Amino acid sequence: MKVAMKFIRPLAACATLLLLACSHAPESPNAAAQPADDTTFADGDWHPGVALRRVGDAFGEVIERIVVTPNGGVAAIRRSYRAADDLNGLSTLETFDASGRVLASAPAPQTVIVIDIVVHPSGEFTVVEVHDENLVRPQLWLRRLGADLRTLRETPLRDQPSAHELLMYYFDRQPDGTSVIGKVEPMAASSDGIVHVDPPAWLERHLLLAARGEEAILSALGYGTKIYVLAANLDVLWSRQVMPSTSSTTTLFGMDALTVDGAGRIGVALSVDQEVIQAYERHFARDDIAWSGPFYQTMVTRIAADGQMPTMRLFSHGDADAQPIVAGVALRDDEVTLCGSVHMKNKFQEPNHTMEWDLSWVRGPLSGGPVTSQIIDVKRDDYTIDCKVDANGGVLFAGTNDFVQVDTNSWVEFGQGFLYGVDATGRETSRVALRGPRHTQVQAFARSEGGHVFFAGSFDGPITHTPTTEWNKKAMLGIWH
Repeated sequence: MKVAMKFIRPLAACATLLLLACSHAPESPNAAAQPADDTTFADGDWHPGVALRRVGDAFGEVIERIVVTPNGGVAAIRRSYRAADDLNGLSTLETFDASGRVLASAPAPQTVIVIDIVVHPSGEFTVVEVHDENLVRPQLWLRRLGADLRTLRETPLRDQPSAHELLMYYFDRQPDGTSVIGKVEPMAASSDGIVHVDPPAWLERHLLLAARGEEAILSALGYGTKIYVLAANLDVLWSRQVMPSTSSTTTLFGMDALTVDGAGRIGVALSVDQEVIQAYERHFARDDIAWSGPFYQTMVTRIAADGQMPTMRLFSHGDADAQPIVAGVALRDDEVTLCGSVHMKNKFQEPNHTMEWDLSWVRGPLSGGPVTSQIIDVKRDDYTIDCKVDANGGVLFAGTNDFVQVDTNSWVEFGQGFLYGVDATGRETSRVALRGPRHTQVQAFARSEGGHVFFAGSFDGPITHTPTTEWNKKAMLGIWH
């Protein structure tokens, strides 16, 4: 997709970069996944203790998701672009052993975009896909795969939303700049009973999977934001709407986060503003939400394992100049930890450069009470793409930093990929910088049981105003010992 092609980031420090030359596998997702050959070569200086492998050889490549497999390796979603005008690219599912050697590779058909993947204790995978065969609104599909990436089951996501779930809330702007709910109208449910989504420019932010044993949990922005609990055979066991559809762009341009705690309860975090909360209160007949603080906040909803008793709370840094973008959420008993970035307004007084991205985390009880938070300025703009909270409350951030975004939203200097860790108090515990040719970004990471961190993304890529002839980029898979 065009957005993915333009916003890409650079690498740094000292280890070996290895090239993977993959053989072509059949287009059908039901075909046997084909093993791929690989060769190696050294390329540049990287961070000590980091080993990297280049994956794929198309015009543009990026690994968007990874999960650790029961055998100690990883499974990944890679997107390949044939040229600058290839908007959706080709999705490929791949598995690697612990050394980064490809075990199996299974390309999806050209009309299918694989968005997210989870692994189950059995070693099987569930993926969520967008099927776009010249449809006005593409369809959501689910697929269950074996450890060898053979398709075991696949089905469109079907839903028969209630009249209440179809309500759409529109806002009227007031003279003082505030907004109030205007008209409320029902959306049309799909005639085929399949969940359809808007064209996928932002879908990776709003289609998320989590595993709960052999079940999969899906958070999807379709009929508002809904949670679907899926059996191993991909039947929908139950679903619950956690946010209605609104005309606000905050939900669309924000990011979502999804988690499952040790008791099987589901946690979902959404970017919200005062407009969205007005619709939430009206839709769910709530009058107990005391909005205070910044205009932009993060809403966390916890749902019991059986879908009952949802609990919700708003979280913020309390700084009116900090607009949060959530990238991760963790639940531990009553405690919530959020991590991501904040867009800090009024940080500079320069022409077209008054704001900056910084890392952030917030922690507090879901039932109410004081919160602890921290905003971290590592190096110029720091943008989190993925972050995770460990069992002790520490946070590991990944993304791109040491770049410059101006107020018109253009990225005007190449950045480096990074991994940055803090303990539960916010004290720095680790820092990895990955700077390579042009722009680098870490798109995703996952911890192994042995304590290693697998990470993936792209390097040698473009930024906003890079000429289209130079929109090429390279995918990477790495391990940080």
